[in-house]
Amino acid sequence: MFLAAILNIYIWIRAWCIYIFGISEARIVLLPFGLVLKVTTQNIAHEGHTIEFVRKHTSIPVPCVFVAAEWCGRKYLLMKKVEGDNLEWAWQHLDAEQRSNIVLQLRSFVLQLRALRSPHGPAVCGLNGVTCIDSRISSQPVGPFPNESAFNDGLIVAAKLHLCDEILADIRSRMRNDHRIALTHGDLAPRNIFVRGGTVVAVIDWEESGWYPEHWEFVKAVYFPFYKRDEAWLQAIRDFIPENYEKDWVMDRELSDRMVGAF
Repeated sequence: MFLAAILNIYIWIRAWCIYIFGISEARIVLLPFGLVLKVTTQNIAHEGHTIEFVRKHTSIPVPCVFVAAEWCGRKYLLMKKVEGDNLEWAWQHLDAEQRSNIVLQLRSFVLQLRALRSPHGPAVCGLNGVTCIDSRISSQPVGPFPNESAFNDGLIVAAKLHLCDEILADIRSRMRNDHRIALTHGDLAPRNIFVRGGTVVAVIDWEESGWYPEHWEFVKAVYFPFYKRDEAWLQAIRDFIPENYEKDWVMDRELSDRMVGAF
């Protein structure tokens, strides 16, 4: 209790500095004592709850969360700094064996997430049944959706400004509504993975996680419109996400390729 109180005070002081001196653009703030402060306008409690849920029910290495707080319309997540190399930088320096080990670990992590069952039935939603935060769909929270069919309808609605009704109707008619719902990280990009050699030491940034159709992990992992495509990493994604979701991805690109930059 004492530690939590001290950390809360620290967050309020830092938040006040951000508010007064206008440094709110810094989304991740490095603090003394090996701490990291994440600043966002999204529901930070959702990310904190998800991290603790994943820690409890899987062996996936996740950040240690101390406090989640809100002040002046901004949310703050205080965590222990992850010690390791960001995979976005490290990937090019790893040898074949190290890369293979990382892929095997990531595959295990995805399988562990998929072994968990949603208490919300067929709903597409955040961990605790809350709204979805997903940059592929919108800059604002969406849902929750009662099922995948409603989720797909939401994807179509989000694309209405960018495609004509005839094209949208054709795409919607080809979308599956029967995927299994699985706990999904939602942003398994190298920037969100920390390694030490060939060992994954942390998977971070769970704010876009939730209960989604099983193909969505693959769709989101290969969705990086502003990044240079790395063919070796694309193959790694295909290796660590079980099953083949190429058709789902290609269909989603019929929507997303026309929406890049819209948000």
